[in-house]
Amino acid sequence: MELELLMNVFGGLGAGGLNLPNTLDVPPEELYVTQLSQLQEMGFFDTQENIRALRATSGNVHATVERLLGNPGT
Repeated sequence: MELELLMNVFGGLGAGGLNLPNTLDVPPEELYVTQLSQLQEMGFFDTQENIRALRATSGNVHATVERLLGNPGT
């Protein structure tokens, strides 16, 4: 009973209760449009490399820049 209550409180986390958009169907150029623009403004012009780094960092621009500069994990 307690588990059922928790599932209701948290909207069935992991069971499709969050209603998040399915990002698998969105092209990375659209998914990361803002981040790609920011990276280009910083001088990172290789779109495919930027996308690979954005995917590896879940879209975190700061971590992406670190990765592109050769400092992954910092």
